[in-house]
This record gives sequence, C-alpha cells and structure tokens, in this order.
Amino acid sequence: MSHHTNTSAEAEKVHQAALNLIYRHTHKDFKGVRAGVKEILTVRGLIELNDLSEFEVAARLPQALKKEAQRIAKREKERAQ
Repeated sequence: MSHHTNTSAEAEKVHQAALNLIYRHTHKDFKGVRAGVKEILTVRGLIELNDLSEFEVAARLPQALKKEAQRIAKREKERAQ
C-alpha cells in the first residue's frame, strides 16, 4: 500500500501554524487586524502576516514557541490543581 502525501500542503499547514503562533505571541501594540487581515509590525513597517519573509518568521518563531510552551505548561499546572 502506497502512502502518497502532499508535502507542499503539509508544509503550508506547518507554515500557517508558525504564523499563527507568531501572531498569538506578538504584543498587542505590534499587531492588528485590518479589513479582516492580520498584520504585524516589522522593521519594514506594518506587514500582512502572510507576507512575512522566511527570515522574519525564523527570527520570531523561537520566542513564540517558548511562549507557547510556557502557556501550555501554565494551563496544565492549573488543571492539575
């Protein structure tokens, strides 16, 4: 049985998840929504989330992942009490 996967679709899902994490963990003063489109402030100015460069994503993702791990740990700790 052959398992054919669409790697570009999977890569896009991972990319969108990374963008969502970056947006979630960007301070409210540096993000917003205009005309239903999420935007984030960068050194290039206010940029649509989907228009972040790979470099900008790579620069922001480690901190977003760290904050997400802290959020999950806090939630789990609260549930355990």
